[in-house]
Amino acid sequence: MKWFPFRVEEENRYYLRDLLILSGVIFIAVLSAEIIHFRNSENIDIVDRILIYVYYTVPLVVLFLILSYFYRNRRNLETGRLKSSIRYRLSLSFLFIAMLPSFPVFLLTSNVIGRVFEGFYGLDIAQALEAGDHFVRKELDLEKRNLLEKAKLFRNLVQRQNPNPNLLTNRANELDLISNPNYYVGWYDNNTAILENRSLKLAISPQEFTSFGIEGISEKLALNQNLGFYLLKIDSLNPTKFLILGKRVFQGEEARAYSFINTRKNYITADLAKEKLPYEVRLTITLLTVFAFLLSIFFSLVFARKISRPIIDLANATQKVSLGDTDINLPLTEGGEIGALVESFNQMVKDLKSKNEELMHSQRIAAWKEVAQRMAHEIKNPLTPIQLSAERIRRKLNSEVPEEFQEIVTKGSETIVGQVKILEHLVNEFSEFARMPAPRLINQHLEPVVLESAKLFEHTPGIHIELNFAKNLPEIFLDKKLFLGIMNNLFKNAVEAIEKRRQRGDSSLFQGKVRISTVLEKRIMRRSVVLLVEDNGIGVSPEYRSKVFEPYYSTKEEHVSGIGLAIVQKTVIDHNGHISMDSSELGGCKFRIELPVA
Repeated sequence: MKWFPFRVEEENRYYLRDLLILSGVIFIAVLSAEIIHFRNSENIDIVDRILIYVYYTVPLVVLFLILSYFYRNRRNLETGRLKSSIRYRLSLSFLFIAMLPSFPVFLLTSNVIGRVFEGFYGLDIAQALEAGDHFVRKELDLEKRNLLEKAKLFRNLVQRQNPNPNLLTNRANELDLISNPNYYVGWYDNNTAILENRSLKLAISPQEFTSFGIEGISEKLALNQNLGFYLLKIDSLNPTKFLILGKRVFQGEEARAYSFINTRKNYITADLAKEKLPYEVRLTITLLTVFAFLLSIFFSLVFARKISRPIIDLANATQKVSLGDTDINLPLTEGGEIGALVESFNQMVKDLKSKNEELMHSQRIAAWKEVAQRMAHEIKNPLTPIQLSAERIRRKLNSEVPEEFQEIVTKGSETIVGQVKILEHLVNEFSEFARMPAPRLINQHLEPVVLESAKLFEHTPGIHIELNFAKNLPEIFLDKKLFLGIMNNLFKNAVEAIEKRRQRGDSSLFQGKVRISTVLEKRIMRRSVVLLVEDNGIGVSPEYRSKVFEPYYSTKEEHVSGIGLAIVQKTVIDHNGHISMDSSELGGCKFRIELPVA
């Protein structure tokens, strides 16, 4: 598969079209976000802007893939041509898987969800809360200024070397703070009130006070649903001692003020994009998220094509096979289930082609059997009188006949008798070929049958038989008598090929060798026992190998019928097997018989 194809082929045109449409979808998403969401918004940083673009893009891209999937299916039905609609289903699946982990990242890097809802409904919660806080601060400013003036009058007394509580009490009386129920005065040592005009009934901590630009004085707004005080803390030279002045605020409206201020505090706390993560971190995470999203789109399309391409090729090849084309072999570029599917298809096409060839061969065999039967009948009838007449002439020849004539007649009659015997042998082979019986298949082991045949030839001079049987071979369906005929024929051919090699000039000390091997071959959803018969004889040239199983064809120079290997092939086919011939590493021929396991 080409991951970055540059040739404009049919499939690549579809990808280019999809890429252009996808770019248009992203453009529409960005434009929609600008019109709908950012039309009335200001001061939105680039991080939130990018993430909002992503939120608009994701559903539009998914919608585009779904519509493309249905459109492609409809086109498949209309045109009858198979396209990669499965690619869109796989792309959708990959996108959903890739997008699911991204949402928590979005939630952690921005308050985009809230902003999206605010944008759709025309709300700006942050602006509303800022406006409310402005009015609250404005309401407190008057109280703050009044209390600050009083705090400055206490600061000189508090920041002496040893503040006198009596002086502080007198100053509070002068300012009418002790008797006024709206004010609070308290002198603290080690966070404990030593002297106070009344109980505050509010939990305070010195660490909660914040400085606001005046040396030695810090502020705090203490508020609950029933009571509210604006407090100022005046520090002394001793860090463990301090004075707190307070003025009651929001009288009668404490619950509403508390609710508002607490809501704004929680809103700011939940605004993770501004309070929890620095801008640089949010920007980095955002860019990584967008980059991962784009990569997920790219790889979803690439992986979908990688998975769907073999399936589409397989479907197209199936259509060709249905039209009669069996010269198809799909490349095995994938592993796993897809590879198993392609391998099974290739094996199915190979078996189909083999079955077609076997059918044609069976038809030819049937025709040849009929011809052989007629030839045997027509030839056999005149052979007997010819042979008897020749022998009678030879017997009746007396001594009175000239010697020269007597020699001619004797040799002629001997020739006639010899040729008649050859014809009788051929006729017998024709008859045997024509009477080939149907096999009676019994589930049994192959090894004993091969051993029985090997014993008939193990004492052949100058020939060594090597047996290599695989262990624990399963049983197969065999007709023992017919399969013995196969083995005997192959052994006989091997012996004759070795003798012929000796006769062609090889040393008389040449050691002939016949190797018999068995192996269990496992494929997808099928097993078979393979029998190999090899020799180091003269062999067969490549141009004649396709004809060795044809009846009446032989490479031998003697008067033979050439139907031995035709009978072997016919018998193997009757065993639901397959036979082929090739060259052997020993130097001669190698016959390969494949038989299915029961």
